[in-house]
Amino acid sequence: MPSAKHIPMRQCVACRERRPKRELLRIVLTEAGPVLDPTGRKPGRGAYVCPDHPECWAEKKLRRFAGTKAQELSQALHIILGSVTSQASQVGNPST
Repeated sequence: MPSAKHIPMRQCVACRERRPKRELLRIVLTEAGPVLDPTGRKPGRGAYVCPDHPECWAEKKLRRFAGTKAQELSQALHIILGSVTSQASQVGNPST
């Protein structure tokens, strides 16, 4: 009888929603500041954020994890992920 494969679950630091690890984006705190870690393998303290919920990228919600670097992290997420979500919405809704 085959056993079900274990799916690691992680919690978004902003909205506290539990989701499979592959659905979330990992952020690592380094001495230079927060760094996005799409591979999930960089060393250091990490946290997870929902890449498809812009409300999770708010500075106030990221303070729990990033502290004083929350504003910098929030801006980086809006720049990087904001362009991805706008492209996805354009693909789903072609203009006439």
